[in-house]
Amino acid sequence: METVNPGVLTEIKKLGAFDLQACYSCGTCSAICPLSKDAASFPRRMIRYALLGLEKRLLAAPEPWLCYYCGECSDSCPRQAEPAALMMALRRFATRRYSLGRVADAVYSSLGSLVTWLALSAMALVLVLLARNPHPDMARFDFQSFIPLGPIHWAGIVLIAFIAGVAVAQVWILYRNLRGTTNVVAALRAKNAGPSAFQALKEAVLQSRFGECADDRLRRLAHMGVSWGFMGMLLATMIIGAVDFGWLPWPRWVSLAVGSVSGVACALGLGYYLYLRLAKRTAVGKYSHPSDWAFLLLLALSVLSGFVVVAFRFLGLPAAAYATSAFHLVVVFDLLVTFPFSKFAHVVYRPVALFLAGLK
Repeated sequence: METVNPGVLTEIKKLGAFDLQACYSCGTCSAICPLSKDAASFPRRMIRYALLGLEKRLLAAPEPWLCYYCGECSDSCPRQAEPAALMMALRRFATRRYSLGRVADAVYSSLGSLVTWLALSAMALVLVLLARNPHPDMARFDFQSFIPLGPIHWAGIVLIAFIAGVAVAQVWILYRNLRGTTNVVAALRAKNAGPSAFQALKEAVLQSRFGECADDRLRRLAHMGVSWGFMGMLLATMIIGAVDFGWLPWPRWVSLAVGSVSGVACALGLGYYLYLRLAKRTAVGKYSHPSDWAFLLLLALSVLSGFVVVAFRFLGLPAAAYATSAFHLVVVFDLLVTFPFSKFAHVVYRPVALFLAGLK
């Protein structure tokens, strides 16, 4: 017999869902959704599961990770039950449940998130102060005279190892929920495992399902700009690390070029998403959660502070460049440490959910 959790609906509502009790299961939302096909039912089935408190079924459903939140379901709902808000809230709900030790709860609760960000920022600032040289080169900006490369690169390696380890563990939790089994070998040996993996990778790169939603061309480009831009900046960081360790015989400007282009792409995408949330004309803007704003602001600050450091460097203002560099390191630390537990987690969850959905 399946266990019912009567508190599920209350928790989901706190994460952004609206008056789901207004739904009388007419099915308009699923009929209008261009992504509601095959075994996926957007979002009627999710509404029923939430109303009935079927937590295990909610966590076993791939729909929250396959939905692109175009808002057509809410626009067509005759009862204003806001099914689009539910789909967004369910992804936050699943992120909390999939996280190790429920650490994500600290990111998605109002008071907890504020304490978390302040504590992480204070920790990062202390680390920067401990690693810095109190007498850097003030004639010109030289980051290595401010903080030796060794501590920076080793801190980066530790952070990447932490993110990778937590991500693998949480993907395992996702897998167990979506597949209802721990037989990974059988899933990988399935006849359609190869095509499913290819389609998941293709969607992660091209995000073509955005095109199936109405009037979402610009949002698709913005989403790709943020995704590709972040990955490009990560690649630039890895390049400069490999150059500094002597693993790549490339000039340092290669990293600067890759990072600058990627940063511009990311900044443009972030600008559009911030506009959507401020304008509140689409589902993305109407149903924003504080965790969404925190993610966007952290990513925006990390990109902009990086460009400001470069600007101060070329303007011959080393003191300002060093101070901005310290701020940049703190923001990036906050962003990366919370990567597996925040909105950023869908970068990993969505492709895996697409792959597993393709096996069914």
